[in-house]
Amino acid sequence: MSTIYETLRDRIDQYSVGFIATASGVELKILQRLFTEEEAETYLALTRKPEPVSVIAGRLGKSVEETAAVLGRMTEKGHTFPATHNGTKFYAAAPFMHGFFEHQVFRKNKDRDLPALFEEYFQTGFIPRTRSLRTVPIHMEATPETPIAPYDDVRRIIMTKERIGLFPCACNFQTASLGRKCDRPHDMCLAFDFYAEYLLDEIGFGRTITREEALKILDEAEAAGLVHQTGGDKRNTECICNCCPDCCTILRQVKLLPNPARYKSSNYVLTYAQDACKHCRVCLGRCPMQALSMSGDEEPLNVNRDRCIGCGLCTTTCGGGALKLAVKDEKDRRTPPTTFDFMRCSLDLWKEIREAAGDGE
Repeated sequence: MSTIYETLRDRIDQYSVGFIATASGVELKILQRLFTEEEAETYLALTRKPEPVSVIAGRLGKSVEETAAVLGRMTEKGHTFPATHNGTKFYAAAPFMHGFFEHQVFRKNKDRDLPALFEEYFQTGFIPRTRSLRTVPIHMEATPETPIAPYDDVRRIIMTKERIGLFPCACNFQTASLGRKCDRPHDMCLAFDFYAEYLLDEIGFGRTITREEALKILDEAEAAGLVHQTGGDKRNTECICNCCPDCCTILRQVKLLPNPARYKSSNYVLTYAQDACKHCRVCLGRCPMQALSMSGDEEPLNVNRDRCIGCGLCTTTCGGGALKLAVKDEKDRRTPPTTFDFMRCSLDLWKEIREAAGDGE
């Protein structure tokens, strides 16, 4: 007979990148630290769609007041995505990622044992079911030869956003909690639309910034050697994460593989002009995937195509202009998915809230 935590794990495993069972059962230890049995029961009454407390309470057979109190505690622990519409509170289930793993960074009462359990899970059991974030360069200029799709043009994306939130990196919080020092800047993650509203207004975490400040953050991240990754579907970009290669859970996972390029979505490929190379070797330290190598001081650069993820970090510090990004052949390009379960589309979430509220706007 399965326990409520096994039932909870199986439910969470249906969402986003999943939350698979491991031989060690470390995922159950994580859930036992994150959820009381009452909170587990309440989570199982949630869906990915935002719903009013009255609907959730009806499912549980409990009062609205009792259910609201439990949901409030769960939100503080990162279990839910809350929203407020016309004075009514709505709640949706947060998956493992993007969800209660990232949400640990804003908890007031942090569980100091969780980072070690998360790390054990990442190293011994975690296998994402789907791709999560797209790798995008930020200094590409559109030309007839190198067109930039709207979903890859991060500067244009930022200029279309009405609400932008800046937040500390959850992955850096994870690695710092394990005693690993990192000197790169980490208040670098940008969230938009529903996710900015949820964190800024419902949780009171992070700060609102202007479009101009967001563009400056991108440049600072580039200079610091952070990898730009976007999340969203074809209709909307929900976030731009500026990721440290040494801290980012996703980048650390794919770096362990012999072929990171297979697992990261990018529409760009690195080109190398040997005659322009100054052999300065700066690019070797900039590459987050160790895709570049040079046998000797005057030897040509070797590019391991299986490891290059098309981030462009090596190109922006190439003094001779030997390294440049080119758009992949059309058959090799990847567009964002029609639906993006890692971070559900703000447009859908807002629509579901309006429908549940009965205003139909």
